[in-house]
Amino acid sequence: MIKGGLQACSVTDAFLNDPYGTLKELAGYGYRYIESAGTMFTEELKAELCELKKMMDDLGIVHPSKHFNIGDDIYQDIDRLHIIGGEYLVLASDFFRSRDDVLERCEKYNQQGKLLKENGLKYIYHNHAHEFQKFEEKSALELLVENTDPDYVNFEIDTMWVFRGGEDPVEVLKKFGNRVKMLHVDDFHPKYMEHRSFFDGLPENTVIDGEFMGKYNFDVATDIGTGVMNIQEVLDAAAAYNDVEYGFIELSSANSAYKENMLKAAEFGIRALEKYNGVCFE
Repeated sequence: MIKGGLQACSVTDAFLNDPYGTLKELAGYGYRYIESAGTMFTEELKAELCELKKMMDDLGIVHPSKHFNIGDDIYQDIDRLHIIGGEYLVLASDFFRSRDDVLERCEKYNQQGKLLKENGLKYIYHNHAHEFQKFEEKSALELLVENTDPDYVNFEIDTMWVFRGGEDPVEVLKKFGNRVKMLHVDDFHPKYMEHRSFFDGLPENTVIDGEFMGKYNFDVATDIGTGVMNIQEVLDAAAAYNDVEYGFIELSSANSAYKENMLKAAEFGIRALEKYNGVCFE
C-alpha cells in the first residue's frame, strides 16, 4: 500500500505565512506525510528546524523527503534532514543539452548518491516533461535510469509530467521497475489536451533549459480527480511493477477551483485520492 502525502509546494503561500498553523490544518485533513520543497526551509525557518520537527512530531506528521535544486548546498541539506527527519533527498529537476551532457550528470548524481548513502540518506531524481527529449533515440530519463547506479540513485516519477512529456505513465512505470521509489500524483487539465505534449511544434534539437521553461512552459495541472489522468491505473501499475513507498499529491493554483485558498485544494485532494485503491493516509 502506497503511503499518501502532500508535496509542500502545493501550499507555498500558506507555509510562508504560517508554517505551524499550516501543518496543523493539514494534519486535521488527515495528512501524515509531507514532502518539503524550499517553502519549508526559508531563511527564517533555518534556525527553527528543531521547533518545526517538534511541531510535526506533536501532530503525527512524518517528513520522508525533501526536494533540492541544482546549485543548492547538499551538505546543508544533509544536516537539515538529520534535524527534521527524512530518508530521501530529491533533485527537483535538471536540464540537458546532449547525450554526453546527460552521461556527465549521471556521474555527478552517482557521486552525490554515494555521499548521501554514507550519511544514511537516499538520492532521488524527480522528472518533469523535458526529460523525455530524445538524444540519439533515447530520452534523457531513459539515459538517467540506465547510467546511474541503483545503489546510489533512484527516481520519483511525476506521473502528470510524464503525460505532459507525451508518454504513458503506466508504461514508464513498467519500464523503470524497482528504480521507482516514490510518485507525484497530480492531474492534467482537459482543456490542454489539444497540445498535450510539451514537444508539440518544437524543433528536434531545441535546447531546453531553465530560461526556455520559464518562457514557454505553462501550467497544465488541475485538481486531483478532475482531469484526464487515469489515476487508478497509475496506482495499480506502481503496486505491480515498482518499489513505491510514498505517493505525494502535488497541486497548482493556476487551474484549481480553490486557487484563492490552496489549503482547501489540499483538503479536496486528499478526499479525492482516498477514493482510489492502493493508497492510504494512515
